[in-house]
Amino acid sequence: MMRCFLNPAVRRDGSFRGLFSDDDYAEVRAYFAAHPELASSPLTSLGSLARTLGLGGVDAKDETHRFGINAFKVLGVCYAVHRLGDDAARHGLVCATTSNHGRAVARVARHKKISCTIYVPRARTAARIEQQTRAARLAAMREDGARVVEVDGTYEDAVRQAAAFGRESHATVVSDTSWDGYEQIPRWIMAGYTHLFDEAASQWSAPPNVVIVQGGVGGLVCAAASWFAWRFGAARPYLVAAEPEHAACLLESARAGSPVTIGGSLETIMAGLRCAAPSPAAWPAIAAGIDAFVTVSDTRALEALEMLRSSEASERIEAGPSGACGVAALIDIVRAPELDDLRSRARLDGRTRALVMITEGA
Repeated sequence: MMRCFLNPAVRRDGSFRGLFSDDDYAEVRAYFAAHPELASSPLTSLGSLARTLGLGGVDAKDETHRFGINAFKVLGVCYAVHRLGDDAARHGLVCATTSNHGRAVARVARHKKISCTIYVPRARTAARIEQQTRAARLAAMREDGARVVEVDGTYEDAVRQAAAFGRESHATVVSDTSWDGYEQIPRWIMAGYTHLFDEAASQWSAPPNVVIVQGGVGGLVCAAASWFAWRFGAARPYLVAAEPEHAACLLESARAGSPVTIGGSLETIMAGLRCAAPSPAAWPAIAAGIDAFVTVSDTRALEALEMLRSSEASERIEAGPSGACGVAALIDIVRAPELDDLRSRARLDGRTRALVMITEGA
């Protein structure tokens, strides 16, 4: 049974604007406008899914081929490294990753012709799909010239080792999660993510009524909460954060009323979302801007993945497990008997337009 938490702290007043200022958005837009080679990802209409679910429409932001990498993460990394400047990055880049963030850092370092070191936690499941995906992504990082260090521990352990390497080598840490004294780069990364929603707004025929965004440490969720509040104010869509059932640090933090670190195995094939704690820099906008938090089982994610891959040609998307999480959440929200209250609050009916993120490819 999926878990759900309806956020009593969400702010629906027009004064909530999220994390970023008008100037922040202007700087992001100026950067991407100056780089037309960083082409937009498609917004794919999932008409068959909308009809099956009885919704007015389902649009999927398809990040499976973004900038030659199969995930949205490169948006944030490109922008953050641009803001750093060449001098700050001259000693190379270092990061921790569970999958796609490291690929993005490795690719940007390759383009900049600087060194890159990436710390990667061990796989947490024996599932074939995770083993294959992990091997392919590590190989891609190495092909881009990165030194990959495999960590016998969690993502959080890898973050600590990457930070220590940065201190010792003077390499710049490019992390999508923050900690005390390290907030600016994660903030730039999240600002870069907002460009995804600028693109979507230029592509949709009408704004969505419901938006479902994958969790992890919360960078993309923060970007969504901030951008929709900035663009639509109190009339923004109903926003839902979706997480793996055994790695729901955002849901548990919302339930606790402040960021918490969850225990347990964190076992899930959705490796890109396998995180034990929210990013502190992201949390305030998440806490105030997200209406509901839901969990997704591995079984449901795999079903959604197969549905996307087997759809008719115009709707087919080669998603990875984390990428399919939002679609799986939407299906469960519409169908699960225990989610009547969420369905009512989100006003899911034949007029509803939903926006989901396909955050990664296979």
